[in-house]
Amino acid sequence: MAKALLHLRQHSRSAITTRRASNFNSEQQPDRSLDRLLAGRVYIEELPPDIEPIRTLLVKYSGIRTKDVDEHVHQIRDRLWDIYPYATIGHFRFLSLKFTLDSWYHVALDRLLAPRSDVTFLDVGCCVGQVLRKLAFDGVDPGRLYGLDLESRFIDAGYDLFKDRNKFRATFLVDDVLRRGSVGGGDSGSEALDGKINIIHATSFFHLFTWRDQVRAAQRMVQFLDPDDPDAMIFGRQVGTTTPGDKECSRGPSKFLHNAVSWQALWDEVGVLTGTSWRTEVSETEERGMRGDETADGTLRRIRFGVFRA
Repeated sequence: MAKALLHLRQHSRSAITTRRASNFNSEQQPDRSLDRLLAGRVYIEELPPDIEPIRTLLVKYSGIRTKDVDEHVHQIRDRLWDIYPYATIGHFRFLSLKFTLDSWYHVALDRLLAPRSDVTFLDVGCCVGQVLRKLAFDGVDPGRLYGLDLESRFIDAGYDLFKDRNKFRATFLVDDVLRRGSVGGGDSGSEALDGKINIIHATSFFHLFTWRDQVRAAQRMVQFLDPDDPDAMIFGRQVGTTTPGDKECSRGPSKFLHNAVSWQALWDEVGVLTGTSWRTEVSETEERGMRGDETADGTLRRIRFGVFRA
């Protein structure tokens, strides 16, 4: 872990500027609120107060003794942190089951559990696969569940987190949604899913990228979706803002953060590029800002979103 922390501190000293995007660009210097927010706050020792749902899942689904859960998740978190020091990992948010509070999760669950359902579900940026395990625990056939991540070690750690390596039948793929084709080559590419997915989940995903890369990722998701399914949808949660635009972060390239207007504009652009049409819904969650701060300038928000055929 010490090596990873040193790596993080080194990255926090270098500022990288990337170009603006679309009509939401600004002539001002990039907003550095993400830097101020993350500095010194990306790794916490104490488990968050909303840990109870994952404790229950690990006990009932994974068979871990209640008294062993906290130590187990700390060990997995530090293993993930040494792979890559995301704030999502440092704050244990990969353990959050708050997505189950979203109405779109229940729409997805109802479709997946419907009699004789053949609906398929893809979690993009699945990390340890907690969303898929929760769906399976809720009764969904794992054979219709798919997870996609660029980092195979996250997927591998997920099997150890949930202790189901030899029994969980969901399909995990290692691939980069920013370019067509498999990172590893062979049969691991995500092209096999093209046109076969009904529901896509993407949480803590889009806010990692520039506008240009978000458009590329969204185009790829459109390729995954079944073109004949009028109820196909994409939903999730991400960091948003009241002032959409580039938010520069010294730990990496600037990210484009959205409000409801810019999010629809992005999907309008994707629609033009893919010959499709999309409507979006965006709402703030009960949380504001990032853990440990209510945002340095009051503009950051946590938002939930849905994307539907128009």
